[in-house]
Amino acid sequence: MAKYSKIIISSGPTREWIDPVRFISNASSGKMGYCLAEEAAHLVKDVVYIRGLTEPKYSEPKGARILKVETTLEMRDAVLKEVDSSSILIMAAAPADFRPKNANDSKIKKEEGSDTLVLELIKNPDILVSVHEKIQEQNLKDVLRIGFSAETDLLDQNALGKLKRKNLDFIVGNYVGKDSKGFGDLDTSVIIYGKEGSKKEIGPASKETIAKGILEYLDILSKQESII
Repeated sequence: MAKYSKIIISSGPTREWIDPVRFISNASSGKMGYCLAEEAAHLVKDVVYIRGLTEPKYSEPKGARILKVETTLEMRDAVLKEVDSSSILIMAAAPADFRPKNANDSKIKKEEGSDTLVLELIKNPDILVSVHEKIQEQNLKDVLRIGFSAETDLLDQNALGKLKRKNLDFIVGNYVGKDSKGFGDLDTSVIIYGKEGSKKEIGPASKETIAKGILEYLDILSKQESII
């Protein structure tokens, strides 16, 4: 990866507050991003780890510069600030897709006689789409973008759709859910899809092994100038 001077890795879930005690988030632990950051530190000197609310043991990868964020908007802003020419962005985080339109300043109380609560959500900006817009506007060169697609079904279809829609170079797809092995400490399997049509499966294996396999695969392809 000689032509890339920086690797930016996002990790973990973001948090969107409903009121001072409740929030929207997800089950991402941040382990995959953490493992990627530790492996990336062996490849380049400048590794940036932009983390949401990861589990504490995945909060400080060795050899990385750490930026802590909470919301999806904060993660977007941190990513956009770091992305520049000759950089690799690996979006391994699981940012919340929606946030409350109006967060309450005080705790929402249960109302007598009402069994439901209506919560209006608005869509968060897509971070990878925002990155593509910055690349176009500032004419950045050699920015390699890798996304993640965590799916409960139709992995090929959904991952390839995101790959094209978000103008990515690669996307790493895997199954998640209560009956799958995508979140947490369990072993998992992933498929790396390339915009040029390549498809590489890694696993089942530990996330440490998966992370090493992803970066080794990208390193091999980076030596083939016609690909990346």
